[in-house]
Amino acid sequence: MTTPARTVAGTLAAVLVALVPSQASAQSDAAARSGLSGWSVVGTETVSGRPSVDVQTGWPSTTFGYTFGMSPSADVSLRLGLLYGYEGTTSSQFGLSFYAPMRFQLVQARDFKLLFHVDPGLKLYTMSNAQFGFQFPVGLVMGFPVQPNLEIGVGLDFNMTLLVTGNFAPQFIFGPAAGPYVEYHPTPNLAVGLNTRFGASIDAYSSYQGIPGGTGTEFAFTTQLFLGYRLP
Repeated sequence: MTTPARTVAGTLAAVLVALVPSQASAQSDAAARSGLSGWSVVGTETVSGRPSVDVQTGWPSTTFGYTFGMSPSADVSLRLGLLYGYEGTTSSQFGLSFYAPMRFQLVQARDFKLLFHVDPGLKLYTMSNAQFGFQFPVGLVMGFPVQPNLEIGVGLDFNMTLLVTGNFAPQFIFGPAAGPYVEYHPTPNLAVGLNTRFGASIDAYSSYQGIPGGTGTEFAFTTQLFLGYRLP
């Protein structure tokens, strides 16, 4: 004869057996969706919880950043840049930048992720008549998780800088850029990779000492290696 206790025990056991596979499947799905351990340097995972630091170096600058979360799907960075390329063109010019990129997740599916960013800040070029101004690029990052610790993708940016001092000020430099990136996390708290953009720099400048204003276009690009670390 089956007792009520045995009936209850048998029912609980059946429920547990049914739940274990579904929980394992849910954890597996979450791992597949997480992509880059829940944070990234240039990819589509925003930082939440513990902040991160990174360095990105190459052309046209070396930048140092500290990133922290604003919400589970948004973060903000504080970045200092040492510039040695003029607006991403092949022209060399030393300068400094300080800006605060903000990133917002738009799509977080298993096989495709989409992120929007805006990078407002200040920029200074230390030429004979120094150029100072404001930058406010915007862009989208489309990521494709290859495995839980590896993401490849492409970024689409529209760069904008308004220089308010200098020989040809006011001077508005803008242009589109696109390029692939790869970000790999060898451990959950370490990130390495390559970020690129290729496009045009369109310079709309004012007249100066009898030289008429006008526009000019140059090839511009970004190619930077990066290293990131998520703080304990």
